[in-house]
Amino acid sequence: MTRRELIATVIVAAIAFPLVFVFAGAVADAHARATEAPFRAVLGNARFEALMDGQGGVPHYLGASLLAPDFTLPEQSGGEWELSDQRGKVVVMNFWTVTCRPCIQEMPTIELLADITKDWGDVEVVAVSTDRNWAEVEAIIPKNSGITSLLDAERKVVTDAFGTKLFPETWIIDKSGLVRLRFDGAFDWASPVALDLIRAYR
Repeated sequence: MTRRELIATVIVAAIAFPLVFVFAGAVADAHARATEAPFRAVLGNARFEALMDGQGGVPHYLGASLLAPDFTLPEQSGGEWELSDQRGKVVVMNFWTVTCRPCIQEMPTIELLADITKDWGDVEVVAVSTDRNWAEVEAIIPKNSGITSLLDAERKVVTDAFGTKLFPETWIIDKSGLVRLRFDGAFDWASPVALDLIRAYR
């Protein structure tokens, strides 16, 4: 290689390496933004940034260090349902009551989510009611619903174990049993952005 060729190679390398570095950074940033997009859309940019900075509390929770407390509750279809039996599935769990108007308004989206995800095979959509009996629950969730409907009349799970006081509240628990997201308030859980968010944990 001649001296002129060597100088040309050095110049090209000096120009190319920073460009490659900038391009790689842009690709990584675009990937991160794409991954964050559903969370930002659901939680809002300000609350997403706060949660990423470690600011917990209300509203919402986002993390990967909190193991969901195990529990067993009676199921509307008969028998008992245990959270730890759902390992290997993403559990979308909604806490609600018939006295909560936003809960009732939100419930059709929970029902639609259960219908959409039934063929996915690894998502369980659960509604935990704190009402007094199944008759009250069945005014909103019929027995033939695709939702796994549970009853916690004494609030030993909803309030004592999970600390919920206001409804509706929706929890996403990953396949290992870790709480990944708590959403405080009503939301359209059958919307494309909600489906993208749930897919992120599959």
